Amino acid sequence: MTHEEFEVLWLKSLRDEAADTVDLLSGARKQERERRTCAAFLRCAGVDFTADQIVSSTTEPPDVVFRQALFEITIVLPPSRRMHAEWKATTVRRTSAQRIENLIEPYAPPEVLTRETLVHLIAPTSGYKSERYSARNMDCARYDLLVYVNQNAVLQPQSPDPNIDAVLRHGWRSLSVLLPPLSYVIFATSEAPMWLRDIAGTPQAASPSATGLFDL
Repeated sequence: MTHEEFEVLWLKSLRDEAADTVDLLSGARKQERERRTCAAFLRCAGVDFTADQIVSSTTEPPDVVFRQALFEITIVLPPSRRMHAEWKATTVRRTSAQRIENLIEPYAPPEVLTRETLVHLIAPTSGYKSERYSARNMDCARYDLLVYVNQNAVLQPQSPDPNIDAVLRHGWRSLSVLLPPLSYVIFATSEAPMWLRDIAGTPQAASPSATGLFDL
């Protein structure tokens, strides 16, 4: 294959990826997004699974059932970020690109988060979800909150243990974070599934590659 042929195929794959991501972010594929987030969390955590074990719940909450875990899944983004609009713009840019070099962007170093900073980052979302449940007379202690942090950041897994009082009071059965390539179960109560309790407190990075992390 020549360089020119390879570039054509690569550009096509990038365009297809962008178009599919725009579609994935639509309301019609919400349940699929949730299952994919769960799959990525499990891969990073080193938990074996098959796609058919990750099941969209027939009632909400929870969003996803995996073995004994009842996951309520949510996402944390930078305040100004709008993923759907961002990927629509990416689709336009990739469609109009004639060469790979047209898509090169300046390198933006990731923000480095300690475990303490990460807890503070997700605490407002955890609290908001908890308040919504309480308003609907639903017991958070039955559910496992999984927060996907989607931003240009990396976690320092060896940073000091965080103070988790702020999120403990929200009442979840367990609280976990996906920040690829790491999964981090911040806490798991005695009522949480054993496999969550086994990895609680220590960030996990079991996935050998970011490629296919969200595949089902």
